[in-house]
Amino acid sequence: MKLRWISVPSFLSNRCPKKPFLLEAGKVANTLFFIQKGLARAFYNQDGEEITFYFAIDRQFIGSVPSLYSGKPSLCAIQLIEDSEVYAFNYQEFESCCGRHHDLETAARKLSSRVILREQERIESLRLHTAKERYLLAEEKHPGICNRSPLKYIASYIATSTVSLSRIRAGNQ
Repeated sequence: MKLRWISVPSFLSNRCPKKPFLLEAGKVANTLFFIQKGLARAFYNQDGEEITFYFAIDRQFIGSVPSLYSGKPSLCAIQLIEDSEVYAFNYQEFESCCGRHHDLETAARKLSSRVILREQERIESLRLHTAKERYLLAEEKHPGICNRSPLKYIASYIATSTVSLSRIRAGNQ
C-alpha cells in the first residue's frame, strides 16, 4: 500500500488496499482521513481484544481526534476494512487553511457538531437500547455495513458477541 500524504489545498486521493493501518495505536496522529469510497474502522486493543468504536463508510471522515488535538500518542488504531479511496489531510495544514478560508472553517465546525451529536447518540444507544436495537441502528447509520464488514467488528461496535449478533440477524432474538 502506498498512501501519499497530501496538503489540504491539493485534495488528491489514493486508492488503498484493505487491511493497512492508517494509524497505529501508540503513534501521534497528524492526519485526518476522508474515506471517499470504502470502509474503515477505529478500534482499541484491550488485553488482546479489539474493540471497534467507530466506522467511516463512503464519504465520511475518520481520525484520532484526541491525538490530533493533544499531540499525544493515539490510544486507538485506524484500519481499512476494504479496498478504499482515501483522502489524507495534514491536520496542521488543514487548521492553517481554515484560518485563511472562513467558509471552510464554518463547514469544519458544522461537521464537528454532527460528529459530537453522532457520538452522543451512540452513547445513549449503548446505555438505553437492546443489542437488537443497536444492530438496527447501526444498519440505519451505516447502510449495508453487514455485507461489507466482518461480523466480529460489528458485534464489537454494538457491544455484543458474534454469537448474539448471528442470532439477531437470523431473527432468533
